[in-house]
Formats: sequence, structure tokens, C-alpha cells
Amino acid sequence: MSLIVIKFGGEVAEAYEQLENLLISTKRLMEKKNKIVLIHGGGPSATELSKRLGIESKFVGGRRVTDLATLEVMKMTLPGVTNSNVLAACRRMGLPGVAVSGISLLEASKRPPKPVSGSNGENVDFGYVGDVSRVNNQLLVDLIEKNYLPIVSPLGCDQSGQVLNINADTVAVRIAQSMMCDIFVFIAAVGGVFQNLDDKNSRFQQLTVQESKEKIQNKTIQGGMIPKLEEAFDLLSGHLQSFHIVGVSSPDNVEKEILNPGAIGTAIVR
Repeated sequence: MSLIVIKFGGEVAEAYEQLENLLISTKRLMEKKNKIVLIHGGGPSATELSKRLGIESKFVGGRRVTDLATLEVMKMTLPGVTNSNVLAACRRMGLPGVAVSGISLLEASKRPPKPVSGSNGENVDFGYVGDVSRVNNQLLVDLIEKNYLPIVSPLGCDQSGQVLNINADTVAVRIAQSMMCDIFVFIAAVGGVFQNLDDKNSRFQQLTVQESKEKIQNKTIQGGMIPKLEEAFDLLSGHLQSFHIVGVSSPDNVEKEILNPGAIGTAIVR
């Protein structure tokens, strides 16, 4: 039995076949007595709703800048539209999904301005974006011990009650660290890390942390893959030896990647 933390983005949550494949895989893993925690993003829905409301979406280094108007959009989409749709899919698949708002789970503080990849060394104020200071993992432990499947939406809250938007990759990594998970998986629509996204034969089967940092620096790795990797590097300074980035074009992919790292996706190793 293993504790497996899986993060998937909004592009997977909104794609019927990919979400179904992920949940089929999740169900198989749970049938083998594994405990699973799922964390979802919701970027595409948030960007689309922002566009409909006339709110400009701004990103720096693949990370969303969150002003007050955007924060309201995130409240509507993450625990609302996206989480509800995932839960409905769980019901359809016969999975015991339970909605968990990060507001109940995560203590956070507003992120101070700081430089990030893509900011050319300049400090970036991300607005109402939080950094996780504590995870109430007992709530998750209670749920998985009763064989529920927590579906976590990535909002947090500071001690004053201010809701903060938190990158779903950050949330997943902090949960994985707090719970000392055995296996950590990023589900990515692209299916792994590639030398050239237009060439599906250029997938890296395995990268070390140092190799990954070099490829971020020389812009081989770009966009939303950057915060995924940068957040997850910390996992490999703890008890984990690797983590996985894999797609769900097939319901077999996640299990194959876990059993044989790099076989289907990309394994990031120390």
C-alpha cells in the first residue's frame, strides 16, 4: 500500500476523456489498497471566465498574477465549477470523491514580491497569491483512512481570513511533503518534459534536478512546466528519490509510469 499524491491541471479537468482516464487509473490504484489524494488546478476556466468578465489575465513565468477581481474569479472557478465537475465525474465512475477546499486545509501568508523565472531578476508582486505555511493533513488522513478520495481545490487563507490564490502545483507539493507521500505524480496534458513540444519523440525519459534547472535557464523548458518543476524540486531534498510527469491519453499511463519511471512520461530524479 502506498500514499500517492496526484496533481492535475485544469486542462485535464476540462477534457472529458483525459479526466475519465485519470479517474479509471485512480480507481484501479485504490482497488489495490493505495491511498490517493487528488489536487486540481483550474487555470483555463479561470482565464475564460476572466475574459468573459472583461478582466485581463496576467502571467509572469507561468504564474498567475491575482488582483482582487481575479481572486473573485478564482473563488468561482476552483472550488466551484472545476471541483464540482471533477466530483460529478467521480460519481459517474463510482469513486468516493469528497470536495476539500484549501481554505479548510491550508494556512497561508501573502507572497512578498520576489524575482521568479521569467522576471529578468526583477521583483514581482503577484497580488493576492499565498505561500503555504501549514497543511492540516489530519483532515486528509481522516478521509483516506475511511477510504474516501479527497479532491482538493487550491485556495488558502491567512490568519485574518483573507482568501489567497495558491498555485495548485505549490499546494500539491506542500501536501505531499506534509503527508510524507510515497509517490508524487504531475498529470500534464503534454505528457512529460520535451526537448521540442512539436516533436513527440523528443521526450526526456529522465532528468536530474540540475539538468532540469539548466533546461529552464536555457529556455528548453518554458511556460507552465517551469513552476511545476521549481515547486517540486524540494520534494527530492526529502525522502522521495523521484517524481513523475505523465499524461493520461490512456488509463494505463499512470500505473505504467509508477512501475517503470520514464517509460511513459518523464521522471525527475535527484
